[in-house]
Amino acid sequence: MNQKIRKQQSVVIIGAGGAGLSTSYYLTQLGVEHIILERGQVGNTWATERWDSFHLVNPNWAVRLPSFYYNGSDPDGFLSRDQTVDYLHRYADHIAAPVYTGVEVTSLSKQDACYRLLLNDKWGGENSGVENSGVENSVVESRVVVVATGAFGPPRIPEFSAQLSGEIFQLHSAQYKNADQLPPGGVLVVGSGQSGAQIAEDLQDAGRRVYLSVSSAGRRPRRYRGRDSSWWMRELGHFDRTLDNIDAETRQRVASGGSGGRGSGHVGGGKGGHDIYLRAFCRDGMTLLGSIADADGHSLVLRRNLLENLRRADEAALDFKRAIDEHIAQTGMDAPADDQPDPPGLEAWPTAESPTRLDLEREGITAVVWATGFGYNYDWIQLPVGDDRGYPVQTRGVTRWPGLYFMGLQWMYGANSAQFYGVREDAEYVAGHIADFFPSA
Repeated sequence: MNQKIRKQQSVVIIGAGGAGLSTSYYLTQLGVEHIILERGQVGNTWATERWDSFHLVNPNWAVRLPSFYYNGSDPDGFLSRDQTVDYLHRYADHIAAPVYTGVEVTSLSKQDACYRLLLNDKWGGENSGVENSGVENSVVESRVVVVATGAFGPPRIPEFSAQLSGEIFQLHSAQYKNADQLPPGGVLVVGSGQSGAQIAEDLQDAGRRVYLSVSSAGRRPRRYRGRDSSWWMRELGHFDRTLDNIDAETRQRVASGGSGGRGSGHVGGGKGGHDIYLRAFCRDGMTLLGSIADADGHSLVLRRNLLENLRRADEAALDFKRAIDEHIAQTGMDAPADDQPDPPGLEAWPTAESPTRLDLEREGITAVVWATGFGYNYDWIQLPVGDDRGYPVQTRGVTRWPGLYFMGLQWMYGANSAQFYGVREDAEYVAGHIADFFPSA
């Protein structure tokens, strides 16, 4: 947009990703005037914090933002990073979203009946629409604010990373793009969830010597008994789980920052969709290690939990398959036998438990990629909105502060609150709640 941002607004949405755009769609349907402020471009996190070979791990049929479901020729394929960004740009155009790009909200505070936003025009010029373009900290006041800044906050890296030698190149998975970004030599990837396992595979495919510190994340089969595992997750009701219908143990994992299961099970969306076997990585030359406990200079202290973590990953896949088998037996579904069994012989790899120490210099490791997740940081909100982990205290996006909402958080209400498949339900709920502020809309 190139018109100027008015100083007084009814509703401001912060963030033009899937959550912010979906909320905008429903607000428009309800006749509620609003704007969206985005610090970068539409879909900025997808464009800037994903690696070059990234693909979604849910198939294209699960890409379902409101009024804009995937309708291409490959419903069982997987969108690449660039295709995902393109989808979000086309969606913004489709709903005529009132987006101002290049505008960063640096502070949000409450003042009487309004919220006060300090804006930093990051790009300048007419593109952003900041009234005094090029001048930092313009002020906008709004009755309602929706914080839709993404499911993942700042990168979380262990404190002991600072104890590594300055000769070791370090970056987080959110900063990783490709193997050429790293200095010559071996690469250690820390963490084997979705990002860590896929980045390790990307590096191995690029011919790099890779070491992978294996975490307790599970493995998800790509296909089983004639269907993609995402289809089975929907069929088994995993996509429909909410905070209202999960058991106490799962609720505790969610409250502790978990995914509601055994972590984010690794599976590949690239190469047309495929299984990721950490044991196969090892068979093909990758060195698997236990989790890291400490660091000093060129030395890492490792836990001897490699074999246990691999067992847990395999067990997660077996549990998933057993649940599918039981569902087929109970419902009488017509489904073929296992159409993509695990490669034989993988159980022999690795051949030994993890060592207790790793000398990076001796192993020729020059870079570390920390695939260790994300934290929460809402310090820019001048209100006590977070719990002891920093996670916003809210009920389906509604906070105790009238007119302040969140959108797109992991497990904000359900298992799919942060996904293209399920974000629309939360967006419709939040937009309806906002409309109560404007009964004449």
